[in-house]
Amino acid sequence: MTPQELVLRFLTSVGRPAEAQQYLELFRGARSAADAEEPGAFAIIHVSEPVLDHALDALVVDLRYLAELDLLPVLTFGAVSGARAQKSAQRVAAALPPQVRAQVTAASQVAQALRDDCLPLVPLIASRGNGGTGGNGGGEVEADRRFDALAELVAALGAKKLVFLGRRSGLQPRGGRVVSMIDLTTEAATIGPTLPEPQAALLRQIARVIDAVPHPMTVSVTSPLDLLRELFTVKGAGTLVRRGCVVEAFSHWHELDRPRLISLVEEAFGKPLVSDFGSRPFLRAYVADDYRGAAIVTQTPLGPYLSKFAVTTVARGEGVGRDLWRHLTGELPQLFWRSRADNPITSWYREQCDGLQRITVQGQAWVVLWRGLSAEQLAAAIQYCQAAPPDFDS
Repeated sequence: MTPQELVLRFLTSVGRPAEAQQYLELFRGARSAADAEEPGAFAIIHVSEPVLDHALDALVVDLRYLAELDLLPVLTFGAVSGARAQKSAQRVAAALPPQVRAQVTAASQVAQALRDDCLPLVPLIASRGNGGTGGNGGGEVEADRRFDALAELVAALGAKKLVFLGRRSGLQPRGGRVVSMIDLTTEAATIGPTLPEPQAALLRQIARVIDAVPHPMTVSVTSPLDLLRELFTVKGAGTLVRRGCVVEAFSHWHELDRPRLISLVEEAFGKPLVSDFGSRPFLRAYVADDYRGAAIVTQTPLGPYLSKFAVTTVARGEGVGRDLWRHLTGELPQLFWRSRADNPITSWYREQCDGLQRITVQGQAWVVLWRGLSAEQLAAAIQYCQAAPPDFDS
């Protein structure tokens, strides 16, 4: 096998093959779609000093794998602590194998390095502020300026993925487990105070970067050992930090972009809907993040029935499904639905329901799940799910 085939095989070992391929196409598209004069970056990776002291070999392997896939991230240094940013960039450059062409460069020269198929290694320099001195000194003000410089680079390159590499993966509250996802809109205020101060400070600066960048983006906190899993799987590894997406609710088909909604459902499930699906009445349709996620709820004698819950693969990895579910169940505390037993989302549904029952529909294993139903309603709910008409042609 070629080196690229070996890397792809490795990626499928840490996640589902379809996920790895979809992320690979997305990342390659981010580069090829960029203007030739101002190439973009599929990701910007900030490398902390402890990584160089304890996991430099793992970082080098990651970068070699990405190079075999024709992917060039932009590596930055010094946002967290700017004193050794230049030396850190030079140290990584010296450790890389010859097949990974790299260049220590200023932020203003990153686009040229990418055009030359060179891995840019960027020491972040704090810009001068009002009454400030600039430079790479310490202090909260200087740290703010270095993170501002990082935000400017993210905005200039149109990068939608920023990764902070540390010695360990994720943000971990004192005495607790690593938090897999943080919504800055609803969770930062409660999670932030539970973190050790260095992690709390990083979370505040991440929020600063996201606020300063004009386009949608996500930020991950992980380690070199988990970097490829974070980049190429829906579940990821470490902590994902982002702003919650907007969810809109509709009551009629004419209020929706019907073709986009149908296309979303068919893409998420990988098969075509029956021809009359787009004319079936519904109680509510929830659409998240510009048709990257949607839920369709119909009315039944027992109450709301979740007909479809669909989120694109990449949007799942960005937490869109969680936002959609939170909005849906916030408005509809009573709900029931069914899911194929072998559907990967069924294991997640199990964590969201009050109860479930296995059933058989046309010789295939399904699961009926519910929230807020009384014991007296369960038999009728199960019967409804067994008799519900098919939604797909196959």
